[in-house]
Amino acid sequence: MIYYVITFANTHSAISTQSHLETCAKITIMPTLREISAGCGISIRFAPEELDHVLAGLKTWNLAAEMYQLYEITEKDGKIFPSQLSDKALT
Repeated sequence: MIYYVITFANTHSAISTQSHLETCAKITIMPTLREISAGCGISIRFAPEELDHVLAGLKTWNLAAEMYQLYEITEKDGKIFPSQLSDKALT
């Protein structure tokens, strides 16, 4: 299974981004995975087919790049493997 997660530096960024992205993509709020170190315990999860919508939403939101990180999450044999996506991969 593959899905994506956005983590945030603080709760304000997470909640405000949630409100913005809900207008353009199917997202779910979830606790930040313990395999990922982030400043905030709230993350946004979405399916691969929503990636383009989420990226477009983030661009229109103009959230500073240092306020969030995007991860691709894979699962194998019950273990979670997060891979941080680079800024270059997102453009």
